[in-house]
Amino acid sequence: MDHDRAHPNPNVSRFPVEVCENIIDMLYSLFFVDRVANSRALHRCALVCRAWRVRSQRNLFYSVVLHDLPALQKFSAVLDNAPHLCEYVYEVTLVGRTLHTTASPLSLLPIVLRGKLPKLQEVTINRFREDAKSYPTTSKSGTMKPLQYLPLHPRFAVYFSAFTTVSRLCIVNLTFVHFNDLSRMIDSLPALRTLVCSHVRCVALGALPFNMKPRADGIHAPATPFAQKLQKLRLWSVDIHCVQRLVSACGPRLTELAVSMPFLHDAEMVLPGVPTTESPVGVDLSLCTMLERLDIDLGPELVTDGQSLHELKAMPNSWDSAVPVRNIHLVPVIPSEFTRQCFADLLSTVGRVLEELFHDSYAPPSGDGEVGEQGRRWRLWVDVCDWEVWRDWWWTHVQKCFPTLAKSHGLTMNFDPRK
Repeated sequence: MDHDRAHPNPNVSRFPVEVCENIIDMLYSLFFVDRVANSRALHRCALVCRAWRVRSQRNLFYSVVLHDLPALQKFSAVLDNAPHLCEYVYEVTLVGRTLHTTASPLSLLPIVLRGKLPKLQEVTINRFREDAKSYPTTSKSGTMKPLQYLPLHPRFAVYFSAFTTVSRLCIVNLTFVHFNDLSRMIDSLPALRTLVCSHVRCVALGALPFNMKPRADGIHAPATPFAQKLQKLRLWSVDIHCVQRLVSACGPRLTELAVSMPFLHDAEMVLPGVPTTESPVGVDLSLCTMLERLDIDLGPELVTDGQSLHELKAMPNSWDSAVPVRNIHLVPVIPSEFTRQCFADLLSTVGRVLEELFHDSYAPPSGDGEVGEQGRRWRLWVDVCDWEVWRDWWWTHVQKCFPTLAKSHGLTMNFDPRK
């Protein structure tokens, strides 16, 4: 693979190496299913010749997917034998069914890879459930026992903090014993700027961690704030108590927040014996003074849930940001769960709830010259996925749902044509 040989026929032209490299770059995919298939192709490309090897290896090791403990150990051995590959790794994904077992590779991840990934930017931890059909079936080991939660070493946060360059953490379908375990994992990454939690549970909520407690005065304030560089927070299908704690702790630094509605109330989570200090209704954005964008992922149940509609209005109403324009994005949680009429009805309901808020903001000045809601301005984005022939119908309907913003040119529809 390290030797180029002259082609036996000098009359046959060769493609420039830049063309081959561009084709190799196209084998990188953001989607997990495609990434597994493309990895095999990149392996083969790396063996073709020296000119292809570097580009193929850069793509192959840019985003590494590890399925279990043997895969983690093998990856570590590869880096030991070829240290130049350490510079290529920017993303590491732990995925599979072994995360909630006694053979979970997560606790060993920061230990085995300590000091080997100087450019690591993103860590994704994604557990597939036993009944998940999208993940290939693997043979079960007799020494592997299933657990109801994520087994973490008591000093995991200390080891995890060695990933000083990681700016994005994504955790999916994980269950922690205590909320404190989740908060320590987040807080341990010193450069963390983006956190994504989807279907993350905690068996017990527990007391509010010390570095999340409100700072009443400078004397009792913790020395280091929680996740002091975290700016983008995305929480989907996470219990409302956990959402409230994370938003409150990170509020002054958040620039983007995404939540799913209706809010999840985990009936199986053990709450503390003493009453919690969190807001009993929805998410309070009063501390989010730098927030520029709020994404609300809408679920079908929101149409008939009166309490959730009240929380939907209260959340942006509490938004006390210093930014000149507040951007709200309305997105269907899972577009396939909606019929056309169902999503149209949902937008009509949401429009009735939010229109009063928008109307007050764009109301003409009063006699003393004051503008409604202290002059705050809104920009609303609505995501729609449908066939191209329905584009005009949807735009007409969206404008009817939010007439105030439509008149003030503060309304935009992101239309994604079905293929």
